[in-house]
Amino acid sequence: MFTEKQEQLLNNFADMSDRLFELGVITTDNFTGEIGEYVVCNHFNLRKVDRSTFAVDCVSDVTGERYQVKAVVKDKSSFSFNAKSLKTDHFDILTIVYFNKLYNILKILVIPSERIKTDEVRISNSNIVEFCNIEGTEIKIPPKVKDALSEFANAYNRLEESKIIRSRRIVGDIGEFYACKQLNLLQSENKNEKGIDAKHRNGFTFEIKTRRVYESGRRISETRRLNNLVGKVADYLIVVTLDRSFKCSGMWLIPMRNLTNPKSANLSIVNKTPGTQNIIPSKISWLQTGVPFKRFEV
Repeated sequence: MFTEKQEQLLNNFADMSDRLFELGVITTDNFTGEIGEYVVCNHFNLRKVDRSTFAVDCVSDVTGERYQVKAVVKDKSSFSFNAKSLKTDHFDILTIVYFNKLYNILKILVIPSERIKTDEVRISNSNIVEFCNIEGTEIKIPPKVKDALSEFANAYNRLEESKIIRSRRIVGDIGEFYACKQLNLLQSENKNEKGIDAKHRNGFTFEIKTRRVYESGRRISETRRLNNLVGKVADYLIVVTLDRSFKCSGMWLIPMRNLTNPKSANLSIVNKTPGTQNIIPSKISWLQTGVPFKRFEV
């Protein structure tokens, strides 16, 4: 589905993301978020906590303070950002890391939880001075990491320029590309529209979930979560798996109404859910290929 040039760009991006993993910067495909967590941990000498720890990303072993980290890529002229659904009783300090498109650090905001009166903080160019601002020039990271981030950023920007992706949701964007090409779907024009990722000319609507899974010791779990499926209004769920180089390694079509436990859905639903049709045969041994796709069922 991709041209040779596009596949080369994807391979290069995979190499650059693996480099960040090797340096201990990231552990998942939540690239911007984990890069932000690395920066905060490095600057404040914090310890990163297990990802299952609710609302806390890092802790200080000296003071015991709990940090939640938000990270965003912005143009230097605009620092507007809304941090939503904050659970201030679970953390002590909110940090917001601003990067430019080359993942150079523009600044870090530090906001004590007691200053957050609701479950949301709205940052704008006019009110940003009200918070503790640490400028990017004051934040040091190891040279090897800085170089790796620059190479990663350049690889990402080339994917965007080539129209392979359209947001920082890299894995999700690539999965949507594959699904829409394979089934002749129209992607939702609003890339942030919740619950409907694509539509078919016959009126059916689709939610698309993508996970990068390959034999590496860190991406093979059959229990990889498929989040945010509760209350979805789309007619179908499409599950896409990608290999290390972001090539499609499997695709399934599942009637949304047949999901028995959407709150805790994971990759194994392609093996268990009635009515599942296989669009692209799986290259993963523990994910069943199942019944071949024939048509959309009413």
